[in-house]
Amino acid sequence: MKESIKKEIFSQDPSIIIVLYRISLAKKSKGNNYYFHGGENGYLNSIFFDDGQNEYHHIPLQAEGFDSSSESFPRPRITFDNTDGFFSLKTRFFDDFVGYELTRIKTFSKFLHDINFPNSVNPYGTPTEDTFPIEKYIINQKVQENANIVSFELTSPLEKENSFLPSRKIVYNTCQWMYRHSVGCGYSGAPCTDSKNNPFVGDNGMFNSIQQGNPVEFDASATYNRGDYVRINDYYDSSIPPTFYVCLKNGTKGQSPESNKRLWIEDACSKSISGCRARFQNIEQSHGLPFGGFPGSWKK
Repeated sequence: MKESIKKEIFSQDPSIIIVLYRISLAKKSKGNNYYFHGGENGYLNSIFFDDGQNEYHHIPLQAEGFDSSSESFPRPRITFDNTDGFFSLKTRFFDDFVGYELTRIKTFSKFLHDINFPNSVNPYGTPTEDTFPIEKYIINQKVQENANIVSFELTSPLEKENSFLPSRKIVYNTCQWMYRHSVGCGYSGAPCTDSKNNPFVGDNGMFNSIQQGNPVEFDASATYNRGDYVRINDYYDSSIPPTFYVCLKNGTKGQSPESNKRLWIEDACSKSISGCRARFQNIEQSHGLPFGGFPGSWKK
């Protein structure tokens, strides 16, 4: 532990303790993280750390069980407010966060970057961003989810009971890539089929083709015709590819693709070889398919 932290602990008037959290999304979203803090001591604004470069947003949470003992590794639990559905949405994209790394950073307010104080001046002097020893955990399982909370159990990285070798599971018939993501899949063309490999069908029967071009973001005030397609970006995480929807009926206006399945159909991959081939048939012979499964592992 740094000497500056020790001195502050034993100070007669120590500054308040700040606890920051970071979830690494490297398993699916290279180089991206969630940064947040729980609002201890009533501070509900964002906190800037890591030389002021990263913004840790306030998310109401309860953290418990981080105290360690000599007899066993701690298994802390962290519970998030879910009244806005944020964490329920994220568990869909990140497999309940199981196996993702969570970092816990603990420090005193006096060591924070200047940007966190009025007029960007730290009244305690030059900020050092000194911390207690950094703690790293692995999200072991989601233990509860409802309309109010989402709760996760954490384990030490030294606990290897539930590890997989290799870390990517070998599944022969299912692609494991995120559709349209730049890592793995890489598809960036026009909509192709729905999630069951069915061609798109509109008010006059099956489409012969989908209009090419760059998809525009959905606009509720615009009018769309059969074969037009739009994109809807992820509201919370720009690293997640947008979802594309194809219009099924001429004169469609003011109808959200996410809520009206009669007028819109989602472009989705079936995660099968046939779904991959429908999108990459032009490069299959020369480069092969970027299929994220392991067909060669299948055995009768």
